[in-house]
Amino acid sequence: MIHQDNYNSLYAESILVEQLICARNRGLLLIEQIIKSELVKPGSQTRTIQKAIHELIAQVLCPPGKKPRFWHKQILRVGEDTINPYSVKITNNVIKSGDIAFFDLGIALCMDVDSSVHVEVDLGRTIIVPGTNIDPDKLRICNDCERLFLEGKAYYLQNRDMTGKELYEYMQYQAEQNGWKLSSQPHSGHLIGLFPHEKILGDTKFDYICPENIRPMSAPDNFGNHRHWILETHLVHPKNLFGAFYEDLLSL
Repeated sequence: MIHQDNYNSLYAESILVEQLICARNRGLLLIEQIIKSELVKPGSQTRTIQKAIHELIAQVLCPPGKKPRFWHKQILRVGEDTINPYSVKITNNVIKSGDIAFFDLGIALCMDVDSSVHVEVDLGRTIIVPGTNIDPDKLRICNDCERLFLEGKAYYLQNRDMTGKELYEYMQYQAEQNGWKLSSQPHSGHLIGLFPHEKILGDTKFDYICPENIRPMSAPDNFGNHRHWILETHLVHPKNLFGAFYEDLLSL
């Protein structure tokens, strides 16, 4: 457990913001590397790809001799599994041409200022496995997922004092207006910071972008510091068994 004095010094706004952005950018480079490596291809199995991704994380993001630290090891969902929320165990699907696949990268990286302390990375991106005669709705849901995330972020930045309930309801409304549903996950985002933020800052309904959070998202944390948020946009087709996912920093 981090002592409050140490936590406050490490959590100084300028330091944490810099580390969160740096960690996020390293995570994005990893996702780009995974996509370019063509690990996700027809005939491959989810479990095999996920193992390869874990090995790549250790090679690319971890100091020599160190093992990666995860919030969660469930990184890749494909096909019908893309409608499921984080809480549902990933199925070992065989990937087909034209499948939607999404990455949900939840890792913790050593801080540059203190390698004994880790900063969190939480990113989501969606791709379509190459193929012919791609369902137009799959193309549309992938494009809408990123667009609605950006619109949600812009909406929040106009009023950082809004409640988690207000932002969740906005995202829900926008999804429905575009012909989609939000996934069954009970929230559309959460706090992010030093790992593990749930133990350092707490894990209550007020730490999520959810209908039950009626506190301003600008409220300080338990140490009196500014809080940072992740926004998750997980769209699901109202009838067909596929969805799309986009997740990134909201407040930076």
